[in-house]
Amino acid sequence: MNAPVLGQVATGTVVRVYPSYAILLFEGGWTGLLHISELSNNYIRSFESFVTIGSLYSVKVIEVDEKRQNVRVSLKRMQGSDKKKPFRHERIDPSEIDFSALAERLPEWVKEENETDRPLKEANY
Repeated sequence: MNAPVLGQVATGTVVRVYPSYAILLFEGGWTGLLHISELSNNYIRSFESFVTIGSLYSVKVIEVDEKRQNVRVSLKRMQGSDKKKPFRHERIDPSEIDFSALAERLPEWVKEENETDRPLKEANY
């Protein structure tokens, strides 16, 4: 598999959207995480309405984990000329998406998340 290169602009298809992040699938089976903090320098009220399943996004690769075959990506860190390129949005049939790469890694991600000892943030009311 050819891994995306750190700093490269790559195009991925959004396959899952959550309240604060999306999972993109890249050619070669690599997955990428686009977190809400890497979407824009401006406030995003609803991540889920901004990023949609089936859309293709050109993003900048900001971290590569070859062991897990996934990357972290960013829209806000893209250079000026790349930012001005329009996003390509294409509707695709979900049955055409191969989720096997995600399905294989899901148990590992769940285990890691459950083992991570993160303190709860206190609400400021």
